[in-house]
Amino acid sequence: METFTNLLFYLEYLFWFVLVFTIIVFIHEFGHYYVARLNKVKVDIFSIGFGPTLFKYKDKNNTIWQVCAVPLGGYVKFAGEMYPDNASSNKKHKYKELFMNKSSLQKASVVIAGPLANFILGIFLFVVIFIFFGKNFTSPIIGYVQDNSPAYEAGLLKNDKILFMNGNKINSFEDVYSILDDDLFEKIEFNIQRDNKNLIVNIFPDRKIIKTFIGSKREINFIGFEPLFKPLVSKVIKDSPAYNAGMKPNDKIAQIDGKKTDSIKDVISIIQVNADKNLDFLINRNNSFINLQIKPNLILNEKGEKKGVIGIQFSGERKKIDFFSALKESSYNFFIIIKKTLIAFVEIIFGKRDHCEVGGPILIAKVSNDMANQDLVAFISLIALISINLGLINLFPLPLLDGGHFFTYLYEFANKKQVTKVFYKYFQSIGAFLIISLMFFSIFNDIYCRILN
Repeated sequence: METFTNLLFYLEYLFWFVLVFTIIVFIHEFGHYYVARLNKVKVDIFSIGFGPTLFKYKDKNNTIWQVCAVPLGGYVKFAGEMYPDNASSNKKHKYKELFMNKSSLQKASVVIAGPLANFILGIFLFVVIFIFFGKNFTSPIIGYVQDNSPAYEAGLLKNDKILFMNGNKINSFEDVYSILDDDLFEKIEFNIQRDNKNLIVNIFPDRKIIKTFIGSKREINFIGFEPLFKPLVSKVIKDSPAYNAGMKPNDKIAQIDGKKTDSIKDVISIIQVNADKNLDFLINRNNSFINLQIKPNLILNEKGEKKGVIGIQFSGERKKIDFFSALKESSYNFFIIIKKTLIAFVEIIFGKRDHCEVGGPILIAKVSNDMANQDLVAFISLIALISINLGLINLFPLPLLDGGHFFTYLYEFANKKQVTKVFYKYFQSIGAFLIISLMFFSIFNDIYCRILN
């Protein structure tokens, strides 16, 4: 039975990996295909995956669309060579639909279309999230200050509202996280509002090593405060005490046994110490208040301590925005992802960042499974993030990657001379070595960081 359970566990990982990767690869290859057809280039094969063909179909343009057994990528095969030798170039010059007979800028547009399609997918998905699900918004109000932390020593209090950090205007706690994530600070100046008075508070962050959800380690600024997370229910586990009592997603817990619950911490602290006791919950549901009687179950935590649980999960607040605001925010997200990915890449190369942040199929499968089991917004966000990263990596000016081809064709355009196979093959070995090295490195990291832990 245990073997069967483990098999289902790994099959679930495999399913989400294949789904996520197939969506992203299809969009990437369709970008190449679409722009090739715009430039009247004949496409012989559009393939998702490699190896033995599982399914194929030939359309009216004689393009074979196929799905192959190994879902680790895909390709579009154009009629004609990308870098012909002189003999074949002269022999086939009369065939205008061959890729090699197109102008340098046409060929450059075809190879750049794949990464651009990935970028467009990422931005589009963020727009969809912001319009239909909303943008993360956590009010910049402090909900908890840890004892003896830098925030505690500086005198920050619960319900303080953060107005500015180091001169940067703060609209939400997401802005706070963004600033703290940008650099390691010796001192941070906070402008806060307390009882309608503005105060300046200087905090000297501690350094703390944390383990991220992908298995890597990072040094962060440790301040010692948390936002005021409102107790908004996102999920109710089936057959749990909350489920049986009638609690529903999007319910907001206003009071428990007459005690006001402003934050998630308030709710958890009451439930944990009241196992097997009936509690009176006052619930705000669609601006109407209802009462629910719930008896928390008694469980043992990882330390063997007794605590009460009712079977709910919480979510952060989200605010829906209009199309143009969503497009603006999505574009901003896109540039932030590009910037942080490039910075992380450089820091990993120079040993300033944990190498475990690099991963391959196992990391994608793990994170895809985790996000799919969390909620739809997290899963869509993951597809957007991976799509943008894949597009960026493919733009690196390495032979065999789209970026390598793109800059080669720009060189061809600038020199008014067609690049031949003889010219290009000297660069292929360098690109192949670097790409294979990166693949082995990512697979090694998967095994070392995520299997051997």
